[in-house]
Amino acid sequence: MEIESLATKYPIVDWKTHVLTENFMYYQIFRADGSFKNYKIFSEMLDDFDRQDVLDLHRLVKARYMTSSPEGYDLMLWGDLKILFEPDKEDEVWRNQHEYNLISLRLFDSCVIHILLMNNGITIHMMIKKKYPLTQEMLSKMLSRKTRG
Repeated sequence: MEIESLATKYPIVDWKTHVLTENFMYYQIFRADGSFKNYKIFSEMLDDFDRQDVLDLHRLVKARYMTSSPEGYDLMLWGDLKILFEPDKEDEVWRNQHEYNLISLRLFDSCVIHILLMNNGITIHMMIKKKYPLTQEMLSKMLSRKTRG
């Protein structure tokens, strides 16, 4: 008889984007044990992911688009991961941050990622202890939001 702990966690081994209609899609994330789960957006994944899951997904997405360019909704996922792992001060997200009004700041403890939600719908994901090209103004907004709860 094989006994498996309920605490066993399997690594992410693949993902697929499903587009059902013009306005409805989801990402399907596959684990090594054959299980999968569906997510509408990257931020939703962070409710279930730990840091290793995020690293695994980034590795898989980066490998898939090493020789080609992502399109459609895959471009959204790639963009979120690229900003998270490869912040570039020349990227539009960072260049235009002076125009953003921070609505909320949330920390996902399991994967140690902050999510900044802006008034224009932009969501920025940032790992703790990683340097990002934030302006003094944005840092002040973040600190102000954090101290208010």
